[in-house]
Amino acid sequence: MPYTLSAENGMTILSPWIDASYAIHHDMRGHTGGAMSFGLGMFHCMSGKQKLNAKSSTESELIGASDYLSHVIQAENFINGQGYYLKENRFYQDNKSTMH
Repeated sequence: MPYTLSAENGMTILSPWIDASYAIHHDMRGHTGGAMSFGLGMFHCMSGKQKLNAKSSTESELIGASDYLSHVIQAENFINGQGYYLKENRFYQDNKSTMH
């Protein structure tokens, strides 16, 4: 099966997604997953154990967002270095408490 990537809107809209699970490892640490896309297909994905113990799922989501945000900033800097400039860089996550 072929893997298809496309940059819709001329590489001007970056969409990173992040999600975290609370206390799923034996040492009560959470797990973070993140991905970035320009339209069709993901060009960067990451999954890993969190380095900190969280007190709640909200805090676990915040740790996950903090862990993945550096990848989003690096991607935007690389894209700018190639001569493309983003119109939109919206960071998606699913925990309302963390967003507030």
